[in-house]
Amino acid sequence: MRRVIITGANGFVGSNIVGALLDAGFEVAAVDLNFDNPAYAKLSGEKLLLVESDCVNMPPVPADALIHAAFVTATPEERGESPERNLGANIEPFLAVLEYAQRQRIKRSIYVSSAAVLHGRPETTIYESFAPRPLGVYGVAKTLMEQTVETMRQVHGRDCLCVRPGSIYGPFEFTRSTRPRLSAIARMIQSALTAGEIIVDQPQEQKEWTFAPDIGRALVALLKSDSLNHALYQLASGEHVSNLAVARMIQSFLPGLSLRVKPSEAGSDGAQIQPRILDRERLRQDTGFRNWTKMSQVTLKRTHDSIAQVIRNA
Repeated sequence: MRRVIITGANGFVGSNIVGALLDAGFEVAAVDLNFDNPAYAKLSGEKLLLVESDCVNMPPVPADALIHAAFVTATPEERGESPERNLGANIEPFLAVLEYAQRQRIKRSIYVSSAAVLHGRPETTIYESFAPRPLGVYGVAKTLMEQTVETMRQVHGRDCLCVRPGSIYGPFEFTRSTRPRLSAIARMIQSALTAGEIIVDQPQEQKEWTFAPDIGRALVALLKSDSLNHALYQLASGEHVSNLAVARMIQSFLPGLSLRVKPSEAGSDGAQIQPRILDRERLRQDTGFRNWTKMSQVTLKRTHDSIAQVIRNA
């Protein structure tokens, strides 16, 4: 495979996927309505084609593979629309891209889902074989996408699959109308930059954090595999870090930063709650990929520097 189309390429996750594809030697056709992400000051060259278009009206672009990473995480209330229209904002572009991939005879297409499909699962270790239990319009849209892709693969013989990331942090995260809420780590860094302090709520609460460039590298592994056995793969680092540990790592390279740690409420101490784990053995078995980046001062500094750039350019 030589050229990959990626939708939602201007977004946080999309821009990191574009960077990983270019690093792996692919030609990339990046599709989005505009390209104001500061990442594109570094992402350039003859192997990158920028296509300003929505997903429904994409022009014909010769390509071997496609990654659909365009999605709306904003709620109906945040967008001032009905739940039905909010659902359609994710489903209609997905169906258009699905048809586009078939019409363009694209060999392999990958659709980026979300752990939002797991809202109602009580288990702490989640396997791809578990049935989704979404709550909320976004989770429902992603569940429909996962089930549709599995049908296209199993019933209609198409080489398509979904990937399901967990909590992601990393460079070039910024808000836009389709994604108005930052991750908890980005909010910490934004507070450090604008207020000079981080308020650490639920200090012992742990999340499984995955460095955004690793999502792109895992997708490269899926693109390079000759054959894949499943319609769904989970992408997660397996590393759990507490809110307080994240804040202290940020403080380590911002020595003037103050931390205000809120005491945990009775019965809500995150240390007593087993953090959720997205099992990734299926990915390892089918692709061999296991190169997850451990959270460190380096990864958080990269995240900090890019958010600082976004703030300066605002």
